[in-house]
Amino acid sequence: MGKMNIVITNKTEKQFRDAVARFKGKKKGNISEALEEAIELWIESYNAAIFPQ
Repeated sequence: MGKMNIVITNKTEKQFRDAVARFKGKKKGNISEALEEAIELWIESYNAAIFPQ
């Protein structure tokens, strides 16, 4: 499992944490799970834009 240290604005972090808490709850690991889902969606979107089928 990889680790990443990122820097984002406080506003973006708060919005993300609030959205995850509303959608998934405050259970340990939900932030990581949601962030992984977001990255995977970004990769899919990027690949679809760069390599259209």
